[in-house]
Amino acid sequence: MRFFLLLKILLLPFFLLSFTQPVFANSKITPSLWQVEKNGVTSYLLGTVHLGDQQMAGLPSYVKKAIEKTEKLVVEVDLSKINPLEQQQIMISYMMLPPGKTLKSEISAKNYKALSNYLTKQGLSMELFQPMQPFAVMLQITLMEYKKAGYQDTYGIDKQVMNVAQRLQIPIMQLETLEQQMGMFKSFNKHNNKMIEDGLKELADMDKYFNRLIGSWKRGDDAALESYYRETFTGDSYSALTEKVLLTNRNKDWVKQLKSKLTKEPYFIAVGALHLHGPEGLLELLKKEGFKLSKKNK
Repeated sequence: MRFFLLLKILLLPFFLLSFTQPVFANSKITPSLWQVEKNGVTSYLLGTVHLGDQQMAGLPSYVKKAIEKTEKLVVEVDLSKINPLEQQQIMISYMMLPPGKTLKSEISAKNYKALSNYLTKQGLSMELFQPMQPFAVMLQITLMEYKKAGYQDTYGIDKQVMNVAQRLQIPIMQLETLEQQMGMFKSFNKHNNKMIEDGLKELADMDKYFNRLIGSWKRGDDAALESYYRETFTGDSYSALTEKVLLTNRNKDWVKQLKSKLTKEPYFIAVGALHLHGPEGLLELLKKEGFKLSKKNK
C-alpha cells in the first residue's frame, strides 16, 4: 500500500507554507477539469497534486477561466487563515513523540536498522530524528527525495489555484482544519513498521510509485488514474484502513458540506486527485446526489 505517496497527494500542510508561484497559462499539461451542474448552477472540480515539476508551472488557460467564473474557491485546508507560528506549533505537536519515547522504541529493530542505513547514505544522523513520530520521519525524507527528483511545492497545483483566486479576490472555503488533517496520522500508530517498509520501498522506485501518477494527471488520463486507485488499495486490512481514513470518510464529509452550496452559486473545488476516483470518490458521490458531471479540457 503506497502510504507515503498518498500523503503527498492527499495532505496539504507540508506544501502550502508559501504563496510564490507562476500564474501564466500553461498549454503543456491537460489535467481533467470537471463541470458539476445542478439547478442551473455550474461549478468546477479539479483533482490536484500538491507538488510538481517545472512542466507544471502555470495553470492551463481553461482552468484559470473556470476559476474566474466562480464565486468561491474550495480547498482541503487554507493555511492563510493561520499565522506561520501557529502552523508550526500545531504541526510540531503532532509530529513529535511524547516524553519517554524515541523513534527506536516505536519501530522494529529490523526497520530501525534499514532506516539508519538509508539516512547514513544521505549523510544524515539518526539522532536528529529520534524525537519524531515515524510518519514524520518518513514524510521528511520522502519530501527530500522528491525534491532531488525535480518535484517542488512551488509547482504544486493547489498553491497555483489559490494564488489565482487570491489575485481575483475570490473567497476561499476550507473543508478541513490543519488540526483535523494532522490528527489523521493517529489512526496509523499501530502500523509504524508497515509505514517504514512501504516508505523505503517507494523511495527505491520513483517511476513506479510517483512518476507514473504524475504523468497520468498531466495527460488528464482518468482511466489510468482509476486503475492506479485500484492498484493502490489492495483490500488488506491496512489498505482498507488507509482508504477509509484518507479518502472515503473525507469524501463523504466534503459532499455533505458542499451539496447544498453547489445548487446556489458556482464554486471551484480543488482537492487531491485521488479523491475524485474509486467507487466512493467525489465523482460518484456527486452523481448520486443528482449532479450532472462532464469533462471540460478546453
